[in-house]
Amino acid sequence: MPTALIDVDRHLFEPIAKAGHADLTQQRIQASPYTEIEHLLQLENLQFEYRAIALALQSLEITSQRYAFDPYDASFNIQQIWQLAQEYAQKLGKPLPTTEIYVIAFRSQLHTETQQSTERRKYLGEVDKASHEEANLSGGLLKYWFGTPEDTLGRNLATCWWRSKEDAKAGGGGKAHRQGMAKVKGWFGHWQVEEYKVVFAPHKYSIDRIN
Repeated sequence: MPTALIDVDRHLFEPIAKAGHADLTQQRIQASPYTEIEHLLQLENLQFEYRAIALALQSLEITSQRYAFDPYDASFNIQQIWQLAQEYAQKLGKPLPTTEIYVIAFRSQLHTETQQSTERRKYLGEVDKASHEEANLSGGLLKYWFGTPEDTLGRNLATCWWRSKEDAKAGGGGKAHRQGMAKVKGWFGHWQVEEYKVVFAPHKYSIDRIN
Protein backbone atom coordinates (compact mmCIF):
# COMPACT_ATOMS: atom_id res chain seq x y z
CA MET A 1 0.00 0.00 0.00
CA PRO A 2 1.31 3.50 -0.83
CA THR A 3 2.24 6.16 1.69
CA ALA A 4 -0.61 8.46 2.73
CA LEU A 5 0.31 11.87 1.32
CA ILE A 6 -0.25 15.20 3.08
CA ASP A 7 -0.08 18.82 1.89
CA VAL A 8 3.60 19.39 2.66
CA ASP A 9 4.59 16.49 0.40
CA ARG A 10 3.59 18.35 -2.76
CA HIS A 11 6.70 20.46 -3.32
CA LEU A 12 9.40 18.68 -1.32
CA PHE A 13 11.45 17.72 -4.36
CA GLU A 14 11.50 21.16 -5.97
CA PRO A 15 14.49 23.32 -4.98
CA ILE A 16 13.56 26.60 -3.33
CA ALA A 17 15.70 28.48 -5.87
CA LYS A 18 17.04 27.27 -9.18
CA ALA A 19 20.82 26.95 -9.25
CA GLY A 20 22.40 30.35 -9.80
CA HIS A 21 19.15 32.24 -9.23
CA ALA A 22 19.05 32.88 -5.48
CA ASP A 23 18.05 36.44 -4.57
CA LEU A 24 21.20 37.81 -2.94
CA THR A 25 19.42 40.96 -1.74
CA GLN A 26 17.13 39.16 0.70
CA GLN A 27 17.66 39.46 4.43
CA ARG A 28 15.35 36.54 5.21
CA ILE A 29 15.22 33.42 3.08
CA GLN A 30 13.27 30.19 2.93
CA ALA A 31 15.58 27.42 4.11
CA SER A 32 13.08 24.62 4.75
CA PRO A 33 9.75 23.41 3.35
CA TYR A 34 8.02 25.93 5.63
CA THR A 35 7.30 29.45 4.40
CA GLU A 36 5.86 31.29 7.41
CA ILE A 37 7.97 34.17 8.73
CA GLU A 38 8.96 32.36 11.94
CA HIS A 39 10.52 29.64 9.78
CA LEU A 40 12.59 31.96 7.59
CA LEU A 41 16.36 32.15 8.08
CA GLN A 42 17.66 35.61 8.99
CA LEU A 43 20.85 36.09 6.99
CA GLU A 44 21.91 39.18 8.91
CA ASN A 45 22.56 36.95 11.93
CA LEU A 46 25.13 34.86 10.03
CA GLN A 47 28.79 35.39 9.22
CA PHE A 48 29.58 36.12 5.58
CA GLU A 49 30.60 32.58 4.64
CA TYR A 50 27.48 31.04 6.15
CA ARG A 51 25.25 33.54 4.36
CA ALA A 52 26.74 32.46 1.04
CA ILE A 53 26.34 28.78 1.90
CA ALA A 54 22.75 29.25 3.11
CA LEU A 55 21.87 30.94 -0.17
CA ALA A 56 23.48 28.09 -2.09
CA LEU A 57 21.55 25.54 -0.04
CA GLN A 58 18.30 26.94 -1.40
CA SER A 59 19.19 24.83 -4.46
CA LEU A 60 19.79 21.58 -2.55
CA GLU A 61 17.98 18.70 -4.23
CA ILE A 62 18.18 14.94 -4.49
CA THR A 63 20.20 13.27 -7.22
CA SER A 64 18.80 9.79 -6.54
CA GLN A 65 15.25 8.58 -6.05
CA ARG A 66 16.76 6.07 -3.63
CA TYR A 67 17.82 8.81 -1.21
CA ALA A 68 16.32 6.89 1.73
CA PHE A 69 18.68 3.98 0.99
CA ASP A 70 21.75 5.39 -0.79
CA PRO A 71 24.85 6.89 0.88
CA TYR A 72 24.30 10.50 1.90
CA ASP A 73 26.89 12.02 -0.42
CA ALA A 74 25.39 10.15 -3.38
CA SER A 75 21.89 11.42 -2.66
CA PHE A 76 22.30 15.20 -3.04
CA ASN A 77 23.92 17.74 -5.38
CA ILE A 78 26.58 18.70 -2.84
CA GLN A 79 29.25 19.51 -5.44
CA GLN A 80 26.88 21.98 -7.05
CA ILE A 81 26.10 23.55 -3.66
CA TRP A 82 29.85 24.06 -3.08
CA GLN A 83 30.17 25.71 -6.50
CA LEU A 84 27.16 27.94 -5.87
CA ALA A 85 28.49 28.99 -2.47
CA GLN A 86 31.71 30.15 -4.15
CA GLU A 87 29.76 31.96 -6.85
CA TYR A 88 27.47 33.73 -4.40
CA ALA A 89 30.35 34.71 -2.12
CA GLN A 90 32.12 36.40 -5.04
CA LYS A 91 28.93 38.24 -5.96
CA LEU A 92 28.58 39.34 -2.33
CA GLY A 93 32.06 40.84 -2.43
CA LYS A 94 34.82 38.39 -1.50
CA PRO A 95 35.98 34.79 -1.93
CA LEU A 96 34.49 32.05 0.20
CA PRO A 97 36.99 31.09 2.92
CA THR A 98 37.46 27.48 3.95
CA THR A 99 34.35 26.74 5.96
CA GLU A 100 33.21 23.75 8.02
CA ILE A 101 29.55 22.77 8.32
CA TYR A 102 27.99 20.22 10.65
CA VAL A 103 25.40 18.03 8.93
CA ILE A 104 22.93 15.58 10.44
CA ALA A 105 21.00 12.95 8.51
CA PHE A 106 17.97 11.25 10.05
CA ARG A 107 17.08 7.90 8.53
CA SER A 108 13.72 6.49 9.57
CA GLN A 109 11.17 3.82 8.81
CA LEU A 110 7.52 4.20 9.73
CA HIS A 111 5.41 1.31 10.88
CA THR A 112 2.88 0.42 8.17
CA GLU A 113 -0.13 1.64 10.18
CA THR A 114 1.52 5.07 10.47
CA GLN A 115 2.81 5.20 6.91
CA GLN A 116 -0.70 4.60 5.54
CA SER A 117 -2.52 6.90 8.00
CA THR A 118 -3.22 10.45 6.84
CA GLU A 119 -4.10 11.44 10.41
CA ARG A 120 -0.82 10.17 11.83
CA ARG A 121 1.26 11.66 9.05
CA LYS A 122 -0.42 15.03 9.60
CA TYR A 123 0.42 14.84 13.30
CA LEU A 124 4.03 13.97 12.50
CA GLY A 125 4.05 17.01 10.23
CA GLU A 126 2.80 19.23 13.05
CA VAL A 127 5.52 17.95 15.39
CA ASP A 128 8.14 18.50 12.72
CA LYS A 129 6.98 22.03 11.95
CA ALA A 130 6.96 23.07 15.61
CA SER A 131 10.42 21.53 16.07
CA HIS A 132 11.76 23.43 13.07
CA GLU A 133 10.45 26.72 14.43
CA GLU A 134 12.32 26.13 17.69
CA ALA A 135 15.51 25.12 15.88
CA ASN A 136 15.34 28.07 13.51
CA LEU A 137 14.83 30.59 16.29
CA SER A 138 17.81 29.20 18.20
CA GLY A 139 20.12 30.19 15.33
CA GLY A 140 22.65 28.50 13.10
CA LEU A 141 20.34 26.18 11.13
CA LEU A 142 21.30 26.81 7.50
CA LYS A 143 19.08 24.23 5.80
CA TYR A 144 16.39 21.69 6.64
CA TRP A 145 15.22 19.18 4.06
CA PHE A 146 13.10 16.05 4.23
CA GLY A 147 11.58 13.61 1.79
CA THR A 148 8.43 11.51 1.70
CA PRO A 149 8.33 7.97 3.13
CA GLU A 150 8.75 5.62 0.20
CA ASP A 151 5.83 3.32 -0.57
CA THR A 152 7.39 -0.11 -0.08
CA LEU A 153 8.92 0.05 3.41
CA GLY A 154 8.10 3.55 4.66
CA ARG A 155 11.79 4.51 4.67
CA ASN A 156 12.68 8.20 4.63
CA LEU A 157 15.52 10.69 5.04
CA ALA A 158 15.66 14.14 6.61
CA THR A 159 18.73 16.35 6.93
CA CYS A 160 19.89 19.50 8.71
CA TRP A 161 22.90 21.63 7.78
CA TRP A 162 24.12 23.53 10.84
CA ARG A 163 26.78 26.16 11.33
CA SER A 164 28.27 24.01 14.13
CA LYS A 165 27.58 21.02 16.35
CA GLU A 166 27.07 23.42 19.25
CA ASP A 167 24.28 25.16 17.33
CA ALA A 168 22.71 21.78 16.60
CA LYS A 169 22.73 20.81 20.28
CA ALA A 170 21.16 24.12 21.25
CA GLY A 171 18.51 23.99 18.52
CA GLY A 172 17.55 20.35 18.68
CA GLY A 173 16.46 20.10 22.28
CA GLY A 174 13.42 22.37 22.39
CA LYS A 175 10.22 21.60 24.29
CA ALA A 176 8.09 20.99 21.19
CA HIS A 177 10.65 18.56 19.80
CA ARG A 178 11.09 16.63 23.05
CA GLN A 179 7.39 16.33 23.81
CA GLY A 180 6.38 15.61 20.21
CA MET A 181 8.95 12.89 19.68
CA ALA A 182 8.03 11.25 22.99
CA LYS A 183 4.46 10.87 21.71
CA VAL A 184 5.37 9.43 18.30
CA LYS A 185 8.40 7.32 19.20
CA GLY A 186 6.41 4.11 18.87
CA TRP A 187 5.31 5.00 15.34
CA PHE A 188 8.79 4.29 13.98
CA GLY A 189 10.21 0.86 13.32
CA HIS A 190 13.71 2.26 12.77
CA TRP A 191 15.50 5.51 13.56
CA GLN A 192 19.15 6.26 12.86
CA VAL A 193 21.19 9.46 13.14
CA GLU A 194 24.26 10.08 10.99
CA GLU A 195 26.67 12.99 11.54
CA TYR A 196 28.90 14.49 8.87
CA LYS A 197 31.58 17.15 8.62
CA VAL A 198 31.35 19.06 5.36
CA VAL A 199 34.24 21.34 4.41
CA PHE A 200 34.00 23.87 1.59
CA ALA A 201 37.52 24.95 0.60
CA PRO A 202 38.56 27.20 -2.32
CA HIS A 203 39.51 24.35 -4.66
CA LYS A 204 37.71 21.33 -3.25
CA TYR A 205 35.03 20.16 -0.89
CA SER A 206 34.84 17.12 1.36
CA ILE A 207 32.19 15.24 3.29
CA ASP A 208 33.15 12.79 6.02
CA ARG A 209 31.00 10.81 8.40
CA ILE A 210 32.00 11.46 12.01
CA ASN A 211 29.87 8.97 13.98
